[in-house]
Parts: sequence; structure tokens; C-alpha cells
Amino acid sequence: MRNLGRGSRTAFAVTGIPGGTDDVEAALLRTRLIEAAKEFSGRGGPRPLTVTVTNQPPGAAAESGPRAGAAAERAAETEAEAGPDEPSIAERARRFTASPPLYTFDRLVLPDRTLDQLLRAVHTVEQRRVLFDEWGLREIQPHPGSAINLEGAPGTGKTLAAHALAHRLGRSLIAARASQLESKYHGEGPKNLAALFHAAREQGAVLFLDEADALMSSRFETATHGSEHAVNAMRSEMLTALDSHEGLVVLATNLVTSYDTAFDSRVWHVRFPAPDEAARAGIWRRHLPEALPLAEDVSPEGLAGVDEVTGRDIRRAVIDAAAEVLRTGRPRVGQADLLAAVERIKAGRPCRAAPTPVSMSGGSG
Repeated sequence: MRNLGRGSRTAFAVTGIPGGTDDVEAALLRTRLIEAAKEFSGRGGPRPLTVTVTNQPPGAAAESGPRAGAAAERAAETEAEAGPDEPSIAERARRFTASPPLYTFDRLVLPDRTLDQLLRAVHTVEQRRVLFDEWGLREIQPHPGSAINLEGAPGTGKTLAAHALAHRLGRSLIAARASQLESKYHGEGPKNLAALFHAAREQGAVLFLDEADALMSSRFETATHGSEHAVNAMRSEMLTALDSHEGLVVLATNLVTSYDTAFDSRVWHVRFPAPDEAARAGIWRRHLPEALPLAEDVSPEGLAGVDEVTGRDIRRAVIDAAAEVLRTGRPRVGQADLLAAVERIKAGRPCRAAPTPVSMSGGSG
């Protein structure tokens, strides 16, 4: 047990729950530790008390520095608000496990302008400590961007890009959807969000939060329903987490029309357009493995003539065409098979307005 006294506040960091402990036993042990800390604090007179109970030894955090310390302090304060039988932030964080990235930049086909924006943004985030602390830019920008928002229609490569960024940085990736953090219980959402950031910090991973539209849009000025209060609380926790997080956060949204202005200084926005014909040809080429038996008439350029399709559609079409050829006992996948597959996918999806394509201005990433 460490006493981290700060002025009029007493803070305890208690390392006492072994990893893998049964949830019921962990709750009982945590309750006893918290009660012991309160009793110890009470001997010196009434003072505000913050208690952190964790199975991580001191110094086990993946990051250090003032902002990492602020994140740990925030986690401690959040845990102190929980009842004795509620899981701690560290315990909630166990649900989020980092994995090796699945894709590299070689798989990514983007216009040069979009690729350049992506690389500039991640470089600025990675060099944030030099730029804003050592070079003093924090004086003019107190909350430097700590996140990249990949904005675009479904299937335009946002998830692939998140994996490619993690691979480029040599980091593992924690992927989650905003809907996973929600709960029918009041106040659980912000705690789950704090746990997600805690997991990324402890594992030294890039954090990828998909479907983050609700977290990025404008807050309710007058919240009259419990659900509106919950949404506002999630957005407030998101802002706090971004301010204290040292690692890279990648968000993915569709077409948010009204961003909360509080995110403007904290998030780099990178627009992912629908692929034009040149981009579609590149995507087709990248989705036809060498081991796939192709007929001589297969032409990525010819396939690219089918418009209003995304990279996700093309991937599905290749798999669908190959499965159909195998099912019918034919030896090779032909152009007609791929064209038929992509048309089936287009016909079977819900009607939606296609995003405006942006032309390629050269090579692809």
C-alpha cells in the first residue's frame, strides 16, 4: 500500500488482487482493502480520500510522465466513485486485449492527398511531446491533438488504415466499438470508456475505437432524459481521456454533420473518400492473391469499371466468386464470375447514397 498524499487529499494505491482471481473473491478483497484504507485515513481526521485497488505492481504502467500520471490519477478518482462491489477500472480493462495488427500500408489504396494527411497526422501525434512540451507549443495549444478521426462511408478502408498505422508504429492494436461501451446501467459507459483507455495505456497499444460518431457529435445543451445525460457523460469522459492519454488513438466515424467543437483541437480529421476507377483497379489487384486460380481474361482495370463499390465490397466479391467456382466444380475464377459476384453484392445491400469519389493523384499507399 502506498500513501500518495497530495495536500488536503489522501490517495491510496493498493496492489493486492492477484491476476486471475475469481470475481467474487476479488470484490470481497477489494472491499476489505478499501475499508482498511478509509479506517487508516480516518485516524488523521476527515479528508477527501481516493483509493485505487489494482493487480498491477507499482511502475508497471507502459507510459510515464506528467500526462501518464494524470491518466492514472483520473483512473483512481473514477474507481473511488464506484461502490465496493463494482469492478475497478483495471478489472474492466481486462476485457480489452491487444492483438497484432492484421494489415500493413501495402494493402491500403488511398489518394495521395489522403495518405499524406494520414501520415502527417500520425507523425504530429507521435512527436507531440517534443512539439508541445520541449518546444513550448503547449503555451498556444493547451490540448494538442491526441487522436486521428478517420471519417468516411463504411467499407472505405478505415479499419484497414487503423491496423496499418499500428503496424507502422510497431505497436499492437486494441479494437473496440463505441456500442460495446454502452450499458443499461447509469454511469457505466464512462467507466467502460476509461477502462478502454487504461487497457491501451497498460498494454502500450494503439487504440482503435470504431463507430465513434455518437462520441464526437455535439452534446445536448439541455439534457432532460437519462439517455441524454449518459451521452453527455460519455463525451465528457472522452475529452478527459484524450487530454491525458499519451498513445495514439484512432477513431472511425461515418458522416458526422455536427462535431462537438471541443474535439477540434484534440482530433485530426482525415477524410476517406469512395474509391474512383483508378483506386478500384488498385484494390482489385490487391485482393487477387497469387494462389487464387484465375482465368486469363481476369482484368482489374475491367473490374474497376463497376462503380459505387468500396474495398469491402470488392473483398466480399472475390470471396463470393471463388466460393461459387469451387461449388460448381470449375478450375478457375474468371472475369464473369467476379463481375457477377460484385453485382450480386450491389443488388443485395441496403439503398444508400454513394459518397463522392475523389480521384487518385498518382500512386497509392
